[in-house]
Amino acid sequence: MANAKVSPEELKELSEFWAEEGDALTIYVQVATPSELSHREERISAKEKIQQAMGSLKGKSAADRADVQRVLETIGAMKGNGGLAKVIFACHRKGVWREFDVAGAFAPRAEAGTAFALGPLLAQEQTKRYCIALADRNRARLLLLEAGAITEHSQLLDEEKEKIRTTGTSKSVHLERQKEEEARRHFQFLAEHLLHFYEHKDYDCLMIGCRDETWREIEAELHPELKRILVGRFVVDPGLATAEEIQEKAQAIVDGGDRKEEERLVERVVGGAASKGLGAVGLKDVMESLEKGEVRTLLLPAQNGQLEQSVSLCEHCGHLEAQELTKCSLCNGRMRRFAHAEEALLRHAVGRSIEIRRMHWTKLPAPDGIAAWLRFRAEVNTPQALAS
Repeated sequence: MANAKVSPEELKELSEFWAEEGDALTIYVQVATPSELSHREERISAKEKIQQAMGSLKGKSAADRADVQRVLETIGAMKGNGGLAKVIFACHRKGVWREFDVAGAFAPRAEAGTAFALGPLLAQEQTKRYCIALADRNRARLLLLEAGAITEHSQLLDEEKEKIRTTGTSKSVHLERQKEEEARRHFQFLAEHLLHFYEHKDYDCLMIGCRDETWREIEAELHPELKRILVGRFVVDPGLATAEEIQEKAQAIVDGGDRKEEERLVERVVGGAASKGLGAVGLKDVMESLEKGEVRTLLLPAQNGQLEQSVSLCEHCGHLEAQELTKCSLCNGRMRRFAHAEEALLRHAVGRSIEIRRMHWTKLPAPDGIAAWLRFRAEVNTPQALAS
C-alpha cells in the first residue's frame, strides 16, 4: 500500500541508501483522468519509460526484472490515482520497496542508478499550501491547494457549526432578526476558524473567493495576521463553483505571484553575485557557499536532472567536490558520486534550514543554471554585503 506523504525520516533513510551495483530503481508517474484514451496513453508512455530503465539495469538479473515487473503491474492498476503522482523507490536485491502517492506535478521519470533520484521530492517538500475560503452570506467552503492539487475540507467548518448549535451558544444568533448581524456573525465565524487553522500550521497562504458585493464584509472580519498572508481574491459563486473552476482561478493567482517573486529573487541574486554581495551564481560558487553555510535559498532549474555535471558528496560531513573522489579531503569519509549535481546539493541541504526554489518562470544564468541567495558572505561583513 502506498503512503500519502513522505515523512522527513523516510526521506533521510532514502537519501542515505546506496547500491554499488547500480540497481536502485526510481519511478515518477503522473496519470491524468480526463478521458479513457488519454489515461491509456499515459500508462503506455509510463511503461515504455520503465522498460527503457530496465535496459539500463546492470546485469538484468532476476531481481532487477522482478522490480520492473512489480512496477509495471502497479502502474497498470492505476486509474488516475486521485490526481496524485505515484513515486516508487525499489531495490529487490536489498529488499527495498517504497511506494508513495504524493501531490504535485512531476515529470515522468524512470531510471536506475547507485542512489534513488530524490531531487523532485526534496525540492517540493517546501511547497506552499494555499487555503481557499469561499463565502457568501449563507455559506462558507474551505479548500486546500498544494503542489497543484486541490482538496475540499468544508466539513471542518460544518463540524464546528454543529458544535455551536448543540451547546446552545448560538441561540441568540438564531433568534437574531437583523440579517446584517447574522451575516457579520457568519463572516466572523469563518475568520476566527481561518486564524485557528493558520495558527495550527494547516496552511501557509490565504485566498478568498466571493462575489464583489460581499468582499468588504468579509475583509472587515479578517484578523491582521490573515490580511498579512492574503495573496489574492477572485470573483466566484461560492455555492455553485466546481473544484476545477476554483483551482483554475486560484492557480492563476499563485502563478502570477510566483512569477513576480522569481523575477525579483533572480535579479537580486545576480546583482548580488556581480557586486560580491548576497548572491552566488554557477555550480562552483554555489558549492562553496553551501560549504560555508552561507546559503539562505538554493535556486534550481525547473526540471530535475538539468544539471548534467556530476558531483561527489561525503556521506559523513557533507563535503562537496566537483571531481570524482573516493575519500573526503576534510574528514576522510567515503565520497559518493551523483550523476546529477542537484541530487548531491539537495542531500547536502537536508536539515540545514535552506529554502529550495525551482525557477519555473525565470531562466537562471548560463552555463550551469544554478544560483543561491545568501544569508551572509563569509569574507564580507553582513552590513557591507546588504549595502551592496
